[in-house]
Amino acid sequence: MKKFFLPVLLLALLLACGCGDSLTKPPEDEPEQPADSPSTPEPPSGGEENDTEQPRDPVEIEGLVLVSDLDDTIVIDLKYATTDNFTGQVIYPVAVAAIKKETGERLVQANRIFQADGYTIKLWDAYRPYSAQRRLWEVFPDPRYVIKPEDQLPTSGFKARHYNGMAVDITLVDRYGNELEMPTAFDEFSEKAAPGYPHVSEEARSNAAYLISVMESAGFKVASTEWWHFNDVTGTPTPYLDIPLEAFLEAR
Repeated sequence: MKKFFLPVLLLALLLACGCGDSLTKPPEDEPEQPADSPSTPEPPSGGEENDTEQPRDPVEIEGLVLVSDLDDTIVIDLKYATTDNFTGQVIYPVAVAAIKKETGERLVQANRIFQADGYTIKLWDAYRPYSAQRRLWEVFPDPRYVIKPEDQLPTSGFKARHYNGMAVDITLVDRYGNELEMPTAFDEFSEKAAPGYPHVSEEARSNAAYLISVMESAGFKVASTEWWHFNDVTGTPTPYLDIPLEAFLEAR
């Protein structure tokens, strides 16, 4: 019995002092995972490998698309969807900014130029349903600033702009969202709103000139009485439309 006792005793001492760790411990660069931890990530809930929401198809109705579908960095602030406009009334039932697709692409082109300089377009108005134009005329029947709806019927020979989605009312904001100083506020119906009106601050005059210069380079022309209003003069005018703005939400 004694000849077996010493080897057994020696083995017991080695195990007690930890010298046998190399026999049981995994290598340092391959840490052992807990028994209840999976070796690969679990699939998202629902059992699908890709459970994220897929991008929605752009909405297009009779050639009009949503501005946000073309460029979601453009700031949307539709004044006629609020009471913050010259009528003091909500003209648009929903805040939907639509535009003719080709006009929108030119607007995106201008926005990229502005953003390279540290600014972004803020959109006050774009496509305006013909019925909304009637409401504006009822409130403010002054042809210098609000076009009489009947004067833009196809039979009049007038080329519609706002209510075929080929005109925009815009200003610029800086990288912090602050509007740049301009000659007047939106829809100020006075001679001060005319581009080039001299009796404004140097900064306002410079900012308006910059805005107009970039927009013209993208194919727009500023209105003679409103520094914020730009017509797409590159595209071919189309007949006026009276698509309810709600239709763009329903098409989603």
